Amino acid sequence: MSGEQMSPGAPSRPHCKIALLVVGHRDYPNDVGLRMAELAAAEVSARGVDLAWERKALLEPWDAAAAARGLVPMVDGVIIFLATWVEAPTAIAAIREVEHLPLAVWGFPMYGPERAESTGSFVAYAVVKAALERMGQRFVGLAGAVDDAHVLARAAAFCLAAGALQRLRRARVGLVGYASMGMYSGTFSHALLRRAIGPEVDQVDTYTLLRRAERYGQEECEAVLGALRSKARLAEGVAQGKLCKPARLYLALREIARERRWDAVNVKCQYELSQEYGSIACVPLSLLAEEGLVAGCEGDIPTTVAQLILHQLSGQPIYYGDLLDLHDGRALFSSCGMAPFSLADERGVELCEIGFPGFSGIVNTMALRPGPVTYAQLAERADGYALIYGTGLGLPSRPRQGRFPALAVQLHGEQERLLAALAGQHFALAYGDVSQELETLMYLLGMEAIRI
Repeated sequence: MSGEQMSPGAPSRPHCKIALLVVGHRDYPNDVGLRMAELAAAEVSARGVDLAWERKALLEPWDAAAAARGLVPMVDGVIIFLATWVEAPTAIAAIREVEHLPLAVWGFPMYGPERAESTGSFVAYAVVKAALERMGQRFVGLAGAVDDAHVLARAAAFCLAAGALQRLRRARVGLVGYASMGMYSGTFSHALLRRAIGPEVDQVDTYTLLRRAERYGQEECEAVLGALRSKARLAEGVAQGKLCKPARLYLALREIARERRWDAVNVKCQYELSQEYGSIACVPLSLLAEEGLVAGCEGDIPTTVAQLILHQLSGQPIYYGDLLDLHDGRALFSSCGMAPFSLADERGVELCEIGFPGFSGIVNTMALRPGPVTYAQLAERADGYALIYGTGLGLPSRPRQGRFPALAVQLHGEQERLLAALAGQHFALAYGDVSQELETLMYLLGMEAIRI
């Protein structure tokens, strides 16, 4: 896998490195502007951002351009900090050098005890904003004081989204097999996805997976079973031998993922694994998700990319499930057996036979833990992509039909709006509220974002 491994279930703040370029004017108080930049840099860095900046105001277009050129190979995005009134050509000279990177522009208002000292850089912000809009340049506007909580939240969201955008462009998603069970909503345009969002989809055949799985012997399987026993209990009546095939599938998937540098994987289970091989991929995928590899199934690449987006913004294992019920503002999200072990509530995970016609194998029987969540669905349109997303509160739940992973969510948005926007049955789900980061990322990508 190309990304760093996570400790099981432990969120790790996604890394982002952002450049802060300070632009000023030779006739204005750059010392004051630099003090403001220092305060802004300290606040942004305190929010977990790796910030690259030099305590120097760039006063001439050629200096600004040269400084920007030097930063391009090093950073995920750039904040242009307007320290004083600036002439637009100085800021634009820097921006033209980094216009292919995620960009934000920050201007602050008048300051001091009675907000009556100097002019700040708000006027400069208005001029640069107008210029960039006329040039068709996409950017995030940060207009406000360097200690304004709202502006700082927007700045942090920009930084996190910029890092996620760059990682998405470098990401590799493994697809074993292709779309499952005739689900049109799970199909996708390879080239459109690569161009619009970034990930490369690397397809391998189910035959390749099974040949790899059969190479592993009993000793290697026993090591996996030991790890499984530390995460889940075996349901009564389930023979220990039923876990050998899931263990082999896990080892084979892990091996292929490492070889091919995958950041995410999706396995077509039905019908090749569930009927012909006699062992579904739920437990192997759940194990991989705990190790930091985003995991999904049924060949639904748009949903796996939505999971990858949430993972890049949250740094945690991501669940996905069908939207199976929706009434009274409550949604039930439930998968057929795949769920990261660390997302279970206090009752933990039980490994059970799926016990459903047409399927054979072991599932994670669990209820996901309560708490604030963000859910998202990626929809491929004829002319691009849209993201449907919202937030809610995960409620105390129980396994669906006593067997399948599930979480009931009280939606913060309107049920009818979700029904109108719905573009399939699968949703990705992360704990916490990353809606502002999602909105910023979609804006930077130039994609439609539909908030429920």
